Amino acid sequence: MSPAMTTNLRNIAAVARREFVWRGRTRTFRLTTALLVVVGVAVALAPVIIRFIDRGSAGDRVEVAVGNAVPGIDVPVALGLLLNAPTPGLPESGDSTPDFRVEATSDVEAARQRVVDGSTAALLVLDRTAAGDLEFTLYSKDPVVTRSSQLIRQAAGSIAIQDRLSRAGIPPLDQAALFAPPAFLLELADPDAANGGPQSGEDFVSSYAISFALSILLFMAIILYGQWVAFSVAEEKNSRVMEVVLAAATPFQLLSGKVVGVGGLALVQYLIVLVPSAAAVLLQDRIAALIFGGSGSVGLPEGLSLPLLGVFGVMFVLGFAFYAVLYAGAASLVSRQEDVNQIIAPLTIVSVGGYLVASYAGTGLIPIDSPLVVVLSFIPFFSPYLMLTRMGLGTAAPTEVVAAIALLVAFIPVALWVAARLYRSGVLLYGQPPTSRTLLRALRGR
Repeated sequence: MSPAMTTNLRNIAAVARREFVWRGRTRTFRLTTALLVVVGVAVALAPVIIRFIDRGSAGDRVEVAVGNAVPGIDVPVALGLLLNAPTPGLPESGDSTPDFRVEATSDVEAARQRVVDGSTAALLVLDRTAAGDLEFTLYSKDPVVTRSSQLIRQAAGSIAIQDRLSRAGIPPLDQAALFAPPAFLLELADPDAANGGPQSGEDFVSSYAISFALSILLFMAIILYGQWVAFSVAEEKNSRVMEVVLAAATPFQLLSGKVVGVGGLALVQYLIVLVPSAAAVLLQDRIAALIFGGSGSVGLPEGLSLPLLGVFGVMFVLGFAFYAVLYAGAASLVSRQEDVNQIIAPLTIVSVGGYLVASYAGTGLIPIDSPLVVVLSFIPFFSPYLMLTRMGLGTAAPTEVVAAIALLVAFIPVALWVAARLYRSGVLLYGQPPTSRTLLRALRGR
């Protein structure tokens, strides 16, 4: 190794060590890390938390006033069975306590007062229309969009249909046969197409949720830690510390050291957050079984695979390196920290654009296999988000993933060259507003 290269590496390491140690000791870093750990674990256990909150409202009483409607079925029994039926596609909780207790009442006014007092969750009053159909009136303090109101409304529709069938003389066994779901198959239009995508709605939701969550993590990392680098550059330039540092290190060494130091600290913080969050995801079934009873297993959630995690790690490192050097170069053009957001706004907008396209493609608002999404998934500014989403949904071949990573690796030196030019000229610019003329002059090295 040549003496010049040794000097470069030594100075880069010194700057990186200073950035890592100094920022890692700040109270802001410690507080944000602790907060992110709590948020990460809470998000990982969100299904269990939501289930526990719903469980806290178990035993909600719903009163039914049949009055003179005289339905052809036992409405309180039918309503209780419908409200407490397991949700299709969701696992059984193992809790024998019903979510709703349905009771008959004949005093509507007293029941309405119990709803007002909170001792009863809702009151369902039946009547007949002029055409003879059942008519339902629900008295509740909850908004229309709540889960309980929607469940009662759906159950009322089923009860009305059963009543019509009973009035038509159709026995209960024949009614069950009428509502049996039909056989329904989904086949690809192209018989030669590879069937590698999600095979069911549940598979699609699982795959989307995983790829969407990973895209969010990547987007937050690039925006948050990229701005760390930008504000670090502006802070030192504003305090004139950079003029002293430049006497011992070149602008390239200073730029590289800042990116490596802040990037290393970002990676450490991410690991501190991801380790307990990943443990919470893996142990989610065990934790649910401990709280709600039953048995649980340990394993990767459906839709999450080791290759996807590996690609996420690679995209995390390369995506951050690509954006961080550009953030540092752009921030060197301003003399005040107040101007940092203005100069890095174009990079932030580009990053947000890639994230939004990935989100829309993952949710189906934009076809995941459209030419726009496919082309953008190879452009380094967007590939960390889009290729991760395409891979999560099974629409990206391994060769495409490798090609996107190779292009990102190839463009990082280009971004580093641009950032170094900006940095070399920008660190000496004080008191000048960040205009397009300033940018062009910095790129020309003047």
